[in-house]
Amino acid sequence: MTARTWRYPGVVRLVSGGSVAETADWMLLVALPLFVLGVTGSPLITSIVFVLQAVLSVAAAPLAGLLIDRADPWHLMGGTAAVQVVAVLPLIFVDSVADLWIVYLVAIVQSVLGAIIEPARPSVAAALVPPAHVAPVNQLLGVGSGLARLVGAPIGGLVLGLGGVNALVVATAGAYAVASAVLFIRATTRRDAASLPPADLAPPQTMERDATGAPPRTTFFAELGSGLAIVAADSVLRRLMVVAMLMSLAQGLFTILFVLFVQRSLGGGDTEVGILRGIQAVGALIAGLGLMGVVGRVAPWRLAAASILGFGVLTLAIWNLPAVTTWFPVYVVLFALVGAPGLVAMTAMLTIVDRETPASHRGRVTSLLFAALTALQAVGTLLGGFVGSGPAFAASLQVQGALYVVAGLLALTMTRRGSR
Repeated sequence: MTARTWRYPGVVRLVSGGSVAETADWMLLVALPLFVLGVTGSPLITSIVFVLQAVLSVAAAPLAGLLIDRADPWHLMGGTAAVQVVAVLPLIFVDSVADLWIVYLVAIVQSVLGAIIEPARPSVAAALVPPAHVAPVNQLLGVGSGLARLVGAPIGGLVLGLGGVNALVVATAGAYAVASAVLFIRATTRRDAASLPPADLAPPQTMERDATGAPPRTTFFAELGSGLAIVAADSVLRRLMVVAMLMSLAQGLFTILFVLFVQRSLGGGDTEVGILRGIQAVGALIAGLGLMGVVGRVAPWRLAAASILGFGVLTLAIWNLPAVTTWFPVYVVLFALVGAPGLVAMTAMLTIVDRETPASHRGRVTSLLFAALTALQAVGTLLGGFVGSGPAFAASLQVQGALYVVAGLLALTMTRRGSR
């Protein structure tokens, strides 16, 4: 299945170009807060960078989705990466605290531009391959994203530390330029059988007529909100969004509670945190490639339910295992296993979006999904920082795992009657 999926025109360019652009995104996501912290020494001011990136990414989702559906997606992705080359250049003028507004401006622009490329990739993927290969190509995109995070995050910090902001600008601008060149090459798309919505769903139309009864026209704001209207009208997509929000809330909690768990429950330090975080990413990549032949054969709602439930059960086991043992190698194995379900769950959710959404609106619905993931993960991270600093830490670990279990159980209902 892997080899056959790779052979479809455009798949290699989509996966590689998107991964290079996302690598540059991660370099900036890590390096910019580190730079602000080094200049100001203030964690509060540093957090503003994270907040700006998350909030603007969510706010830009409706417009980004509309652009994905209305523009040539390859030219849109390539052009966006080209604009990112230019958008990162103002960082060379940052010398002191007085110039931090430039950092904030760059963070805002890059987060908005990133909100275009990320949801565009699965929308394009669905038009490149036959329906049976949509799940495998989504899995490849997930592997590419995981690799981008694994490579981009440490390189961002390393480049900033060794060469300063100027070196960061050169490295990220170069990566965006390569991504732009790769993504500008348009591939042949398949005849999209999914261009029609499910039988019981028609694309929502918010129309206006003039006094003479002229043909209806779609208003701009109706177009902007039509992705949300499709989600509201489709029971599977509604449940998918709830599952995604619960999962992201749990993931946000995990981001903070994981560090505190290693420190408090396992008695580890920065080295142990880094090892477990890295092994989790490596485990996800290995499992993502290893499961390529499975994801296309299992119904996506079953795949989502199994992976999310697996994540919940594994995290609950990890949180409670210190009562039995704190032997570090055991946790290395468990965290390697934890990496797989998240990637598979994302593959399944994107495949459900492809099946349930008319091709004409796929970009808008996909953008809403990514916006929901980003927003609730940010909320979960903030909640994790709040509960993790108080006596509710132990209880919050159980709540975090339970959120995954609830999301997994709800995912079992994400199917239409009569579907496999």
